[in-house]
This record gives sequence, C-alpha cells and structure tokens, in this order.
Amino acid sequence: MSPSPTPRMPRAQRRTQLLELATRVFTQKGFQGTSMDDIAFAAGVTKPVLYQHFSSKETLYVEVIDIIAEQLFDEVREIGSFDGDTRGRVRHGLVRFYQLVSLENALRLFTGNEPVSETVQRRADAVLDRMAVELAEVLAASRRMSTVESRVIGRGLIAATQSTARLLHEASDDAEREEILEMMTTFMVHGVTGFDPLENPRIVGTVLGADGTAHPGSDG
Repeated sequence: MSPSPTPRMPRAQRRTQLLELATRVFTQKGFQGTSMDDIAFAAGVTKPVLYQHFSSKETLYVEVIDIIAEQLFDEVREIGSFDGDTRGRVRHGLVRFYQLVSLENALRLFTGNEPVSETVQRRADAVLDRMAVELAEVLAASRRMSTVESRVIGRGLIAATQSTARLLHEASDDAEREEILEMMTTFMVHGVTGFDPLENPRIVGTVLGADGTAHPGSDG
C-alpha cells in the first residue's frame, strides 16, 4: 500500500519533518530494522522524495545521532550547574543519560548493543568522546586534575555511564533500578573524590572531598 500524498511544503520544513519522523521510526525498529521505505511511508512521501533530502539510510541516521548528541552535550554541560553535592550530581547525570538514550532509543547505539556501519559507529564514538571532553571541563572546574587526568577520567565516567544505562534497561523493576543507581553512584563518587577539590570550585553546588567535607562552589 503506497503512502497517502502529503501537502507540498518548503524544503527546509520538509527536511525537518523527515528527520523527526525518521527518529521516531528508528526508535521503534533500530538501525538494522529500519528501511528507507519505512521512513518514506511514515512521512507520507515517495522514496525518491526522501532521497532528495538524504542520500542513504546511513546519512539520515548520522543526522539523527547529531540531534540526540546535542541534547546529550547540553546535559553534560548542565552537570556543572547542578545545585547539589557530588553524589547528587553523579546520580543526576546517570539518570539523565539513561532517560535520554532510552526515550530516543539511542540506547543500542550508545551502549554498543546494535551492529551498525563503520561510518555510523565513528559518529557515535565521536559523540561519546566529545561528551568526555565536556565532562572533563566540569571535573577541571571542581578538582585538582591535569588536563590529561580530567580527560581520561571523563572518558572512564562516560563508559561507566553507558554500562549503567544498559543495566538499568535490563533491570526487572523500579526497585532493581534504584539499587543499581545507588551502587553505581557510590562507585563513581568514590573514584571522583580521590581527586582533591579545588579551594574555590568553579561550579554550582558543593564538591565533596574524600573525607566527606563539602567545598562550596562558585554559587554555594
């Protein structure tokens, strides 16, 4: 059955609509399970119209990744504005990553659970690397770390966040999810607090030392 015709619209508006619908279809079926026919049908356009905007499923999916990535980058930056202590900041970051990648069905992509093309995987890896750099900025603004240390720790925390999202997704109920969150938060906080807080942290809230001492941030 062919899609019902849709009214003509400006090219930029049509492209935005196609991206939104493609995100929805990828959400339901994943990269491997989605075809350009599926997306064209959902959008109510012919496949040639879809190809006028995107040369392949791969290029379309890469753009979907970029849309989700901007949300992820914003969330990482906002960790430095979280008005709480280190434990609350870590837990908030874990929950928000899980919520975003689950709602947008990027979980399989950003936790390595779905086979994708090399081009798509490179873009996903680039997103995770940039998230690590953004997180390193937050770490460097709150703790005594060199640039190298903050970037290595940032990448390690992102990897732990990916694992946490996968565990939360596989949990049987809310009680198990809560238990996982508590364990992973404790694990990550103990690692981060091994680096002494700056005397005057440049982030909001408080920064906990290894002994539990709270160091007020710039707006603390």
